[in-house]
Amino acid sequence: MKTILLAGTLAAFAGLAAGQDIGMKERAGIRWACGGAGVEERAALAVLRAQSNLELLFVTARRSGYLADVELAITPADKTSPALQVTAEGPICMISAPKGNYRIDATYGGAKRSLRVAADTRQARVVFAFPEEPWDGIKASDEEKQQARSR
Repeated sequence: MKTILLAGTLAAFAGLAAGQDIGMKERAGIRWACGGAGVEERAALAVLRAQSNLELLFVTARRSGYLADVELAITPADKTSPALQVTAEGPICMISAPKGNYRIDATYGGAKRSLRVAADTRQARVVFAFPEEPWDGIKASDEEKQQARSR
């Protein structure tokens, strides 16, 4: 009886997780959504791709493993303070920014990467690669490697 109850509870939670949508948030005229730790989140972000003009991907340099909890700052080229400063909850961020030039700063594990991008009507994909952390014995899956290479 306990096994059936536990299985039913797990199935209910799995259904809730699969049904969750990642929605765009907005601050200072920039809309964003970050995630992608699981297949469902990546599918939800793929739907948001059409609404975005910037796609950011955070990976490790050697193994192309996905990274989450990257500190992200997006600063318009004509400003000194970021218009958006957030922690990316997952390895993929879809950004919809007003047309213009931006500096994107991404920081993870003490390493900082900065790039300049132009937000336009076409989508730009940007990959931020960070040094490896001490190895925990877990390797990126083939799916993660393929997706990191195709971005």
